[in-house]
Amino acid sequence: MSGSASQNLSFQAMIFTACLFPFYILAATLTNSAAILTDLLATSFDLTALTACWLVLKLAHKAHAGKYAYGLGKLENLAELMIALLQTILVVIAGTRAIIRVMHPEGVDGAELGLFVAALAVVGNVILNRKATRLAHETHSPVLAAQARVHLVSAIASGSVFTVTVILSIFNNIPILYYLDPMGSFVVIGFMIYNIYAMLSNSVASLLDQAIDEAGQLRILKVLTTHFDDFDELGDIRTRQFGGKMFVELHLGFESDWTVARARAVVAKLTESVKREFREAGDEVDVSIVLMPGHAASAEAKAV
Repeated sequence: MSGSASQNLSFQAMIFTACLFPFYILAATLTNSAAILTDLLATSFDLTALTACWLVLKLAHKAHAGKYAYGLGKLENLAELMIALLQTILVVIAGTRAIIRVMHPEGVDGAELGLFVAALAVVGNVILNRKATRLAHETHSPVLAAQARVHLVSAIASGSVFTVTVILSIFNNIPILYYLDPMGSFVVIGFMIYNIYAMLSNSVASLLDQAIDEAGQLRILKVLTTHFDDFDELGDIRTRQFGGKMFVELHLGFESDWTVARARAVVAKLTESVKREFREAGDEVDVSIVLMPGHAASAEAKAV
């Protein structure tokens, strides 16, 4: 899948949630259900999160290819961190309302519109979750992974709200069942807390720069060994990974009598070889080859 496909999916999800949101507001206004109110709060989080996903992907795909864009991975993980913090606030609000309903249980009235909207949300989020999960595996994007979790939590939450509200609407004269309404809220809150934990675990770890693991280092050394005769001197080998992205920077020196054109041809061949090794292992990597200072001066003199 291309980057534009990821951006289009986030845009579609944002539009779908934006269309549902006013109906959720109306449904929560017409009913006294704590579960539907919690689902409304979860949907407001969804709308904010999906908008952030779309904006980050749009900004990332505007970047020019070939640049060593460390900052885009940071931006994706910062966005995921902010989404988790926002959901924490909504959990507090929803939890407070659910606790009040446990202390003062009552039947559910006027939930017909809420049932319809919840059913529509389940169907839409299941479809979007499957698409986002597939794209997240293909692109290794933390933002798309977060979006997939958003859709999964939303589908389960709306399904729980739908089930609880149907039961309370049918058996509205059984007081003991009134507790199902706040229990439905707690189910939604539980999934929201799981979502927060998953986002924080991923974003905080990914914001810390790490070197590529040993398997990746061996792939680089394999390429350098294969092309040992294509360069004169090997300097630093620098690697970084975060947010599902990998970067390799090789400092190489070439023979002093080489022309710039010949050096560029070898650089292109080495770059493609490193990328191919990682691609065969299911990973994507950005490769940059830096000409060592003394050799760079010789190459420039040859070019003149």
